[in-house]
Amino acid sequence: MTNATKQKIGLGATFSVASVWFTTHAGAGFATGNQAWQYYAVYGIPGMIFPLVSMGLLALVLREVMIMAQILNTRSYGDVMKYAYKPYDKLYVLFEIFYYCIVLAAVGGVISSAAGMIQEIIPMPTMIATIIVGIILLVLIIFGADLVRRVATILGILIIISGFTIYIIGFCSKIDVLGATIASGYAPSGWLKPLWQSIVYCGFQCVAIPAMVACCEHLKTKSSINMASFLGFLMNGFGVALTVWMLIGYRDGLIAGGADVLKLPTLYVCEQLGIPVLFYFYKICLFCCLISTGVSCIFGIVVRFENVLFKNAQGIMGNIMSRRILITVFCILLCMAISSFGLTAIVAVGYKYCGYLAIVICVIPFLTIGYRKNKNDLKNGKKGILID
Repeated sequence: MTNATKQKIGLGATFSVASVWFTTHAGAGFATGNQAWQYYAVYGIPGMIFPLVSMGLLALVLREVMIMAQILNTRSYGDVMKYAYKPYDKLYVLFEIFYYCIVLAAVGGVISSAAGMIQEIIPMPTMIATIIVGIILLVLIIFGADLVRRVATILGILIIISGFTIYIIGFCSKIDVLGATIASGYAPSGWLKPLWQSIVYCGFQCVAIPAMVACCEHLKTKSSINMASFLGFLMNGFGVALTVWMLIGYRDGLIAGGADVLKLPTLYVCEQLGIPVLFYFYKICLFCCLISTGVSCIFGIVVRFENVLFKNAQGIMGNIMSRRILITVFCILLCMAISSFGLTAIVAVGYKYCGYLAIVICVIPFLTIGYRKNKNDLKNGKKGILID
C-alpha cells in the first residue's frame, strides 16, 4: 500500500468519524433550531462566538475518548468509561444514567416536535397527535427498524443539506441585522452566563461518546484522531454558529411569534424566506428525520435490554418479540410523558441537567484524569492498536 493510498484512507476515515459526531449532534433540538436559540442566540454577540468554544471543548473530550478506546482496543463505551474511572470503575453507572436520560429526553423532544407538525396539517388535540406519533414509532420499531436504520443516513444528509441551505440564505438575507447587532454590542446577559451555557451544551453533547467509540476503529494514529476531532469541531462548531447567526438576524420576528414559533425557529425562518419548494422539502425531511431519530434511539435501548430483562422467563415473556414489544411500549409511553413538557422545556431543563451531570462525569474527568492516563499509557508503551 502506497503512502498516497494510506493518506486517502486516513482522510476518508477521519471525515467519516467526524460525520458520525455531526449526525449524532443533529437531532431534534439541532434540526429545529431550538437548541441554538435557547443556548446561544438569546445571548446576542456572546452566543455568536461560544458555539466554537463549546464544540472545541467537546472535540478535546472526544479526542481523549478515542485515544483511550484505541489503547484498550475496544468498541464498547462501557470499557472506556470503566477504565477512565478506575479504580472507581463502579462509577461507570453514572454515565449509563446520563446516557439513557438524554436519549429518553431526546425522543421526548422528537415526539413533541412531530406531534406539533401533525397538528399543523390536521388540527387535533395534542394528546391525539402524540398518540399517533407513538403508534408510528411502535410499528416501525417492531416491524421496520432495520429499514429505518438503512434510510436514516439518507434522511440525515437531506436534513443537513436543506438545513444548511436555509442557514446560509437566512444568514445572507439578514446580514445587515447582524452587523447592527454587533455594532450595538448586544449582550443582554453579559458574557459569563452565555459561557456557562456553552459548557453545559458541551456537557449534554457527550451523548456522542458511544458512537465515537464504536466508529473510531480505523483511526490508528494520534494524528488521525487529532484530524477527526478537528474536522468534527469545524463541522459542529460552525454548524451551530451559522444557525445562531441566522436566528439572530430573525430575532425580532421569532420573539414576536411567541412560544409556538420558538419551538421550531428554523421552520419559521424557512417560511419567511418565501421559497415554497425549500419550505416543504425541509418540513418533510424534518418530520421523517424526527421519526427515524426516535426509532433509532428507542431501538438502541430495546436491543440493550431485550436479552437482559425476563431473560429466563417462561411462556409469553420467553419470546424475544414479546419482550421487544413490552420494552418498546414502556419506552414510548415514558417518552410520550416526557413530550408533554414540550420541546422547549425538554431542551431548557432536561438537556440542562443532563449537561450538568456530564460536565462532572465526562468533561472534567477526560480532560484531566483521562488525559493523564492516556499520556502515561503511551509513554509506557501501552498503545493497543495505535501505531504511533
